[in-house]
Amino acid sequence: MSTRRERAKAQNAQLNKQLEVALPKSDGMWKENLGKYLLDISKYVVTGVIIASLFRGVEESFLMYLLGAILAFSTLIVGLVLTNKKIEK
Repeated sequence: MSTRRERAKAQNAQLNKQLEVALPKSDGMWKENLGKYLLDISKYVVTGVIIASLFRGVEESFLMYLLGAILAFSTLIVGLVLTNKKIEK
């Protein structure tokens, strides 16, 4: 009975090693993708504010520019922080 357990433990250890090699490491991958997404959102907000103000007469243009700038700047900063890759020594 004990030899069966020992073989099972050895097989489990071997399978764990194979899984470690087979599965890709995704350390920070979701942070980088979220950062890229937020950078895209920032670009779209800036583009949308500029295009919207050009094509129609906006009565509350100052408020629209202010909110657009705040949203674009905040998503830009968060996106840059998340995509920051530090060089490990």
